[in-house]
Amino acid sequence: MRVVLIAAQSLDGFLAKHDKPGTDFTSDADRAWFPACLRSFDACVMGSATWRAARGEILAAPYSDRRRVVMTRDPAAFAGDAQPGRIEFTAETAPTLVARLRMEGIEQCALLGGGVINGLFLSAGLVDELWLTVEPLVFGKGRPLAEGRLDVAMTLTEVTRLGRDTLLLKYTVKR
Repeated sequence: MRVVLIAAQSLDGFLAKHDKPGTDFTSDADRAWFPACLRSFDACVMGSATWRAARGEILAAPYSDRRRVVMTRDPAAFAGDAQPGRIEFTAETAPTLVARLRMEGIEQCALLGGGVINGLFLSAGLVDELWLTVEPLVFGKGRPLAEGRLDVAMTLTEVTRLGRDTLLLKYTVKR
């Protein structure tokens, strides 16, 4: 199974502006590209903070027919949102979740983070690629792309201009 971490960040490396959750800082170009890119994935994995920040969008988005898995320490707290085979909440570790999804036939998985989830997957060596939209903004502080002590080398494979000032960078993780 191929796992692609997909994120949008500021020039100074933050997924969210200051302490405000969500990606409302992204450009129109990224907001057009993002749902289109998700059509090529069988499943999307995210953390509970991402789910809380974008629940309405995630339920209504063009990728709502994709399987969505939300990692949380307390799956029971989200029982009302669960939809068998469509939206699930799990306390599994990242390696256990990836192994299960692979056994269930998932071939392409989009990792939609937050920083904690991104860090867990990166530190476990589970990410194959990183697709990073870079927006021309500087926040000074915010939520990082990945949390934890990491040392992951990548190779730049593609640079695409999504908009006048917005870039999409695609990397492959070096093994």
